[in-house]
Amino acid sequence: MLTCVTDTLIEELTDASCDDLRSRHVFRQALHGLVRVAKAEQLREMRADVALAIGAISQPANCDSDSRAPT
Repeated sequence: MLTCVTDTLIEELTDASCDDLRSRHVFRQALHGLVRVAKAEQLREMRADVALAIGAISQPANCDSDSRAPT
């Protein structure tokens, strides 16, 4: 049972591209691997963006002190 849009698209690409069972399996697994790599890259970019945003919030510009208490 297909649960994700990516699963459906992978099946459609596999159906359109491959004839024999072995090539269908290899192509399907390669596409699933590509999706996993893309998700990992996206997560890494999101974490970097969050770290950058948190750093900018927690350390205001022109602040020499490491204290976050109001002055």
